Amino acid sequence: MPGFHIGNSVRTLAISLAFTLVITNFAASGVIADDNSAAISQALDQVIDSFQTSELPVADALTEIGRAAGVTIDADPAALDLLPWGKNTKLKGINVRAASLRTVLPQILEPLGLEYTIGEEAVLVTASEPLKRINRRATWNDLKTLQRCISTEYTPEALNDFVIRYRITSKVDAPALLNEQLAKSAGGTVAMVLEDAAAAIGWVWFPNEDHIVIRTVQAQTANYMSRRVTVQYTNEPLADILLDLANRAETPINFEPGMMLKLPSETARHTSLALRNNSIRQGFELLSAHTGIRYSIQRGGINVSLSDVIQRGSSTSLPISLRSPYVGKITVPGPDKSYAFDILLREDDLPQDILDYRKAIIDEYIEKMRAEMQAVESE
Repeated sequence: MPGFHIGNSVRTLAISLAFTLVITNFAASGVIADDNSAAISQALDQVIDSFQTSELPVADALTEIGRAAGVTIDADPAALDLLPWGKNTKLKGINVRAASLRTVLPQILEPLGLEYTIGEEAVLVTASEPLKRINRRATWNDLKTLQRCISTEYTPEALNDFVIRYRITSKVDAPALLNEQLAKSAGGTVAMVLEDAAAAIGWVWFPNEDHIVIRTVQAQTANYMSRRVTVQYTNEPLADILLDLANRAETPINFEPGMMLKLPSETARHTSLALRNNSIRQGFELLSAHTGIRYSIQRGGINVSLSDVIQRGSSTSLPISLRSPYVGKITVPGPDKSYAFDILLREDDLPQDILDYRKAIIDEYIEKMRAEMQAVESE
């Protein structure tokens, strides 16, 4: 069985895989739309007669065994960074005899908290959800506990061998609630049963050294949003910035219907934000302060809506920084033509067809200026 091994210089995962299984090819049911994915799936079922590697970093070892099977294996750098030694975490060695890659891969990846999916061009190796939820570089003890959860068949007695710590702040009997859901389980490993039972209550679980931690989805989202990032957005749509920040927090985001249409167009279309080793949550806070949106962390993800200032006020009551720019002027002469009114028009005051007409005029004059500049330069 795969185990952990401490080497002289670096800690490595020692895996020795020796199989004498006879694998029979069979036709998978269902329709596979993509030919490349079908070819990869077929290659996963091909028996590798003999394969062996020496000690290698995880990504390199996966590349080698993929080459032996005739497929590309791409390991997500973010997933490798969660391993105890990051991308330098090594496999002591892989030794395969008469086994398919579909059989071998889980036994390589599961002890590391990794999993794989079949992509259009390659086999994609990513972090499992429990590994992601640790939200830091895992320790070897974390991985040992996770492997126990993955390899242990669930029974109430088996679960009693695990230490579970609840980080649930609400005044509920957390163990009783979890046991109620566990009783409905259809069976499986401890990891599978915990995943289903916790999700039914709006909780998640993950390994932490020698025990299991259970907390709410909202607390997990807040933890993801504590990740520090360095990123710059310049004059980009506000919705795109929010989506990218949510993706970095690996959290769904939900927008209030029509909210972008109610924001000043300059704010909705051209927002800038720079984060320098700041948390994702700080990014949301800055956007809330400068654009008039608000956000909340809910069980279904990050909910974004308009602040009360935007909801209550018209565009004329907004701070100058939130209002769209002036783009035109109407001059209205007085009755006796001894004076005139100049009415300044903001972008939000004009219908779309007028804005399009304005842009066409601007484009026309820009081309005229370019032509005149070329004529001057040629003289």
